[in-house]
Parts: sequence; structure tokens; C-alpha cells
Amino acid sequence: MPSKNSIEKPTVKLIDSYVKKQATQMAKSHEHQHMGSETIRETDYKGHHIVVRTTYQIEVDGIPITGHMGVSNDGKVHYHPIPNMSFASALDMVKQLVDAFPDDFKNVKPTHDTHAEHKTKAKSPHR
Repeated sequence: MPSKNSIEKPTVKLIDSYVKKQATQMAKSHEHQHMGSETIRETDYKGHHIVVRTTYQIEVDGIPITGHMGVSNDGKVHYHPIPNMSFASALDMVKQLVDAFPDDFKNVKPTHDTHAEHKTKAKSPHR
């Protein structure tokens, strides 16, 4: 039995319906988006003001993933086109996108591996 605080994850059908309803508005909002999505988090600590700017530029098979992303103070990633969900990492979020929208990622092959030098960093336990 789910607890009263548990959040039911949206189904692929629900997400697909939401995306289709918002497609025109989303397309207009991203027409001029060329840079990555930036989140700014701020806090005060022992008399110091801390600002953390996190910028994401995400690609799958060389194709940019657009849409506003954010990072909460506890480090969870959220993506506006998938409301009410958060992820432990941006990589987990993109994996969910591939799983939820497989047709959007069909028959897309990378033209070349321009980021091979970053692959070992992505697997590092130290962020």
C-alpha cells in the first residue's frame, strides 16, 4: 500500500499526451534557444553568499536535447517537459527520455564521436 506521501510516476501515455498538448507552445519557447539550460542556486552560509550556476548542454547521438532543466538544492534534476518527475542525475533523466520516447531516437546514428575524451570523466565517482 503506497504511503500518503508517495508520488505516483506518470505513465508513458500520460507524458505523451501532455507533450502533444504542449508541442506548439514548447516549439515557440525553444525557437531561440541555442545555449544549454542554466540553473542558479543560492544560499548563505556562515556569513558567505554562495552561488552555484549549473549549465547543461545535452546531446543524444549528436542531436541536442532542448527544454528547460533545473537542479534542486538537493541535487535532483528536473526537466519541464516531464512534469512531476525528478532524477538523481542528468544522465538518468536522458535515459528515461530514451525509454519513454523511443520513436524520437530511432534511426539516429552519431556521425562521429567528438566527445570520446569525456566518457571516462562521466563514469568517475567524483563529480
